[in-house]
Amino acid sequence: MLFDQSTQSSYLQCFNGLGNLFNPDSLWPFTSLKSTALLRVGILPLFEKWAHALDAVVLYDSQASEVSLDEQIASWSHEGQELFFVSVNVIPTESFVEKLISLAKGQYLRSDNNLFAFRADFDQPFNASMEKVFFGQDCIQLQFIEDLYLNIGSEIIREFGILTHDRRSEFYSNTNIVLGDQLFVGQSVEMECVTLNTKTGPIYIDDGAIIMEGANLRGPLYIGKNAVVKMGTTIYSNVSIGDYAVVGGEISNSSIGDFSAKGHYGYLGCSVVGDWCNLGAGTTNSNLKNNLSSIKLYDYRSDSLRDTGLMKCGLFMGDFTRTGIQSMFNTGTVVGLGCMLSITGFYPKFVSSFTWLYNEGNETYQLQKFISDLEVVFLSKNRKLDKKLIEKIIEINQSKFKN
Repeated sequence: MLFDQSTQSSYLQCFNGLGNLFNPDSLWPFTSLKSTALLRVGILPLFEKWAHALDAVVLYDSQASEVSLDEQIASWSHEGQELFFVSVNVIPTESFVEKLISLAKGQYLRSDNNLFAFRADFDQPFNASMEKVFFGQDCIQLQFIEDLYLNIGSEIIREFGILTHDRRSEFYSNTNIVLGDQLFVGQSVEMECVTLNTKTGPIYIDDGAIIMEGANLRGPLYIGKNAVVKMGTTIYSNVSIGDYAVVGGEISNSSIGDFSAKGHYGYLGCSVVGDWCNLGAGTTNSNLKNNLSSIKLYDYRSDSLRDTGLMKCGLFMGDFTRTGIQSMFNTGTVVGLGCMLSITGFYPKFVSSFTWLYNEGNETYQLQKFISDLEVVFLSKNRKLDKKLIEKIIEINQSKFKN
C-alpha cells in the first residue's frame, strides 16, 4: 500500500512516532487533484512502477475508487498475505526493493527522520512492538516539483529494460532514420521520415502514437499512447509525453501530461505541464537566468520562494490551465490549476489557481464558468467530466488553501 499524510486509512495509526510521513502538498499543484501515486515520472506512474517492482497488487488512496482503502486492504487480508506500506513518493530502485522485501513483520524502514516503509501483519496490524531498520543508501524520492522532471531520463532508461524484456518492437517504416538500437515501437504507431537517436538513451513509443514527418527525436524519450508529435518537432533528451497529448516546436527535459497540447512552435524546457493543459502558439519559457544564479520556486507549503539550488528550472503548470498565443514564462514560474492566461509580456513568477489573467486586468476564474468550459474541453476529446472530479475541483476552489 502506498501512503502519505493525506491517506484516508485507519492503518495510519501504525506509523505514530515512527518518523515523518511524506506531505503531498510539497508537490502542489500536481497533487491538488490527484494522488501522488498517479504522477508519471518517465514512462510509468508511481503505482505502476511499484506493481512491476514487486509483482504485486498495489493499493493507494484514490478519489476514483468506489471502495475505501481499508475495505480494499480487508479484501486482501486472507491468511498468509503480506502487507507492505511504502511512502508514495519513493521510486522503487533495485536496492530499495531488496531492503523492503527483507523486512520482517513489525519492522520499518527509515533514513534520518523520514519514514520510507513498514511491513505489517494482517493478524496484528497495529502491534505496538516495532523495530527500526536503517536505510543508509540513497533513496530516490519526489520531494519537490522539480523532481518530476529531474528524474525523467533515469526513469525512462530503467523502465525501458523492464517493459521491453521478452517483447519485440513492432515494425516501423524504413523511411525513418534510427541511430542506435534502443528503440521500441508499440502497436498501431504511425511514423514516417522521422530521425530517432537512441545512442543518447532509449526511445519508447507507445501504442497508437502518431509521429509526423520531419520530427527529430533524441532519447531518453517516452511518447504516450495515442499521442501526436507534429511535423518538424524537435525533442531533446529526458522528455515524457503523456497519453493523447499533442506536441510541436522544441521540447527538452520536460514532462507533458495526458490530453495536454503544446501543438505549435515555442520552447519548453526543464518544465512540468499537468493534464488537460493547452499552450497557445508561440508559448515559450525561460529555464536559465542571465546571471546563471540558482532559481527560486514558489512553494505552496511555506507560501514563499524556495531556493532549488538549480541553475536550470522552467515552468510548472497545474492541470486544466490554458495560455494564449505568444505567452512568455520567466525562469522558475509556478502556475496553479484551472487558470486562463492571456497577456503580452512575461507572467508573474507565481499565478494562483483559478486565475484569469489578461492585459486589462486580473480576476478570478468563476467556478461555474470554469466547470462549464471544462465540460466543453472534455467533450472535444470525446470524454465526459467525472462527477467526482467536479466535486474535488469545487472542494479546492472553496478551501482556504486556494493557491
